[in-house]
Amino acid sequence: MLADIRETLLSEARKAGESAMKTAEAELESELAKAKKEGEALVHLAKTGAKSAVENERRERQSWAKIEARRVIIEAKEDAVNAAFDDLIELLKKYAGTKAYAEKMRAKISAATGEIGGKCIIHLRKGDKKLLQIKGADIIEGADIMGGAIVESLDGKFRIDLSLESELAQKRDDIRKDLYKRMFK
Repeated sequence: MLADIRETLLSEARKAGESAMKTAEAELESELAKAKKEGEALVHLAKTGAKSAVENERRERQSWAKIEARRVIIEAKEDAVNAAFDDLIELLKKYAGTKAYAEKMRAKISAATGEIGGKCIIHLRKGDKKLLQIKGADIIEGADIMGGAIVESLDGKFRIDLSLESELAQKRDDIRKDLYKRMFK
């Protein structure tokens, strides 16, 4: 009888052990499946995050490249306008010895002397006295200008700057705008 009880207890223990083992294996399988799903989700999330980061980096580099390209184009246009402006200055220097220049300057000087009133002192660059043939004023040659004249009253209180540099400085922005339009529109 003791052997039968022992056999029954062993049989029930085996059944309980097998049942516990099956339950443990099922729980293990369930936990492994859950961990596998979580791992796959993390891998998917990491891949998505990496793709997003790569895409953001690509967009940022494209934007930077566009900005840099615009900067280079703007600098090139500015250099071209500056070169054209420098060429204009050289043309003005050549123009400053022509008959057309002499006629326009005589008219401007006459208007300036009339505006100042009375006798005036006219400062010219060297060589313009013969070209302009101005009468009725004290003429001083040797002004450090590329052309034009500086007209002032005898007492020095009034001065009208008709030098080409002054005219160019007054119209510089308008000239640059015009050059830009002609070159790039």
